Amino acid sequence: MTNQNIPKIRFKGFDNNWETGIELNDTIEKQFKGKARQEQLNEGVVMYLDANTLNGNTPFLSNAEADTDSKDILIMWDGSNAGKVFTGFEGALGSTLKGYKVKDENDSYFIFNYLVKYQKKIYEQYRTPNIPHVIKNFTEVFKVSLPSLPEQSAIGTLFQTLDELLSAYKDNLANYQAFKATMLTKMFPKAGQTTPEIRLDGFDGEWEEKKLGELAEIVRGASPRPIQDPKWFDGSSEVGWLRISDVTNQNGRIYDLEQRISELGQEKTRVLKEPHLLLSIAASVGKPVINYVQTGVHDGFLIFLNPIFDKEFMFQWLEMFKDGWNKYGQSGSQVNLNSDIVKNHKLKVPTLNEQHAIGAFFANLDDLISSYQAKITELETLKKKLLQDMFV
Repeated sequence: MTNQNIPKIRFKGFDNNWETGIELNDTIEKQFKGKARQEQLNEGVVMYLDANTLNGNTPFLSNAEADTDSKDILIMWDGSNAGKVFTGFEGALGSTLKGYKVKDENDSYFIFNYLVKYQKKIYEQYRTPNIPHVIKNFTEVFKVSLPSLPEQSAIGTLFQTLDELLSAYKDNLANYQAFKATMLTKMFPKAGQTTPEIRLDGFDGEWEEKKLGELAEIVRGASPRPIQDPKWFDGSSEVGWLRISDVTNQNGRIYDLEQRISELGQEKTRVLKEPHLLLSIAASVGKPVINYVQTGVHDGFLIFLNPIFDKEFMFQWLEMFKDGWNKYGQSGSQVNLNSDIVKNHKLKVPTLNEQHAIGAFFANLDDLISSYQAKITELETLKKKLLQDMFV
């Protein structure tokens, strides 16, 4: 029989049962409710802590008195996110928050992560209905299980290290994404110009104006009808069926397609056996796509056949120009793109050699961004697993 008083995963050197049924209140030295209200404050040097700041937005630096330090556990007391916990912040606590200062005989990061593990339970069982609000006696009725302080500290330190790694990877990811966004605006000519602001070494001369329709044969995908008919699909088919959710989830680079289209369905669509550049003209309008697997393309996409451009260069140009298609929609209405609009759109293009160089530059950036995203996903999965298995 499994012992319910010990976790599934444990550091070596610890074997005692955990003490269960302890009131959260017994681990807390002091509780304090936030008093600061931004509209009553002036600018200063103390971080004003509210939901926006705790969720990563730019903080307001105020003249309020700091009342919390980085070891305190903060909990949203009111509002839609009531019950969500945070730690690692110093500043003046906003009026919708409450703070817990953990006793010295307990590890604050252990207690914080215990609450994180049971975050869903807090949402479901310890908030008032209708207008969400953490129940008044939360710390008395919420029970925790505790090991010895040395084991608490070991677990707390592990999760602190994981969180610091995650934070570092997320910061790097944000920096590279911002760098790419900046370079997209500087490595393609702005409206009315024939050269970009930043250029790779070894290239000069003006870029040439072309219509997209002069650079490729642009055709629309096709869809079998009615699309809900199961005869169009076959799970054993080697040809995938591209959906806009695939584009969103894979950020336009399609390496895997869950839904497969049958041989009968393939007769009613356009099947791409090799990588091609596509453009979404429905739902996520203007999103560029490259398929790296055999793909059936429905009529919500345009396909660039027989291109005389570098595929990666044009993918990045379309990414840069994505919001530019909005001018083809009426105010407040959905953008409506068709092949004629896209074919007749004019852009500036350099020589093929410069296209190759620019495409490679951004492809390397995308690979770097993807590697950070994958590492973040890996660490978040590991943390979720350890939260489940290292606490009782």
